[in-house]
Amino acid sequence: MPDDGRECVWTGLQGDALALAIANAVTVATRPVMLITPDMRQAEQLRDQFAFFTAGQDIPAVIFPDWETLPYDSFSPYQDIISDRLATLYRLPELTHGLLIVAAPTLMQRLPPVEFVTRNSLMLKTGQRLDLELMRTQ
Repeated sequence: MPDDGRECVWTGLQGDALALAIANAVTVATRPVMLITPDMRQAEQLRDQFAFFTAGQDIPAVIFPDWETLPYDSFSPYQDIISDRLATLYRLPELTHGLLIVAAPTLMQRLPPVEFVTRNSLMLKTGQRLDLELMRTQ
């Protein structure tokens, strides 16, 4: 796989060969790799196959979720999807290696700037204590 920022296209791979090729490419890559899939179903399938081929290795595979709504729908996306999207956007600047999987329709949507996401996000884990003084300085 080229490590100079060029794209890499594989054709004619059958069965799990695509996931194996992706796993091999991500394993040797020195920075995160973005995989574009036709839809979310294939994104989730490739993430699961990637996890199988990289089991035991510390290589993250992150899916950037789709809104799962149509542009003209009168209702908002499910709150868990919004949270997952924000969490993924928050993690992306810190991702130094691994796989980012994005469905092609999701790439067509505008995203907020990195600074906006980091300034307006609060990431807490269950049981984690919040340092109020640190929170005020941030």
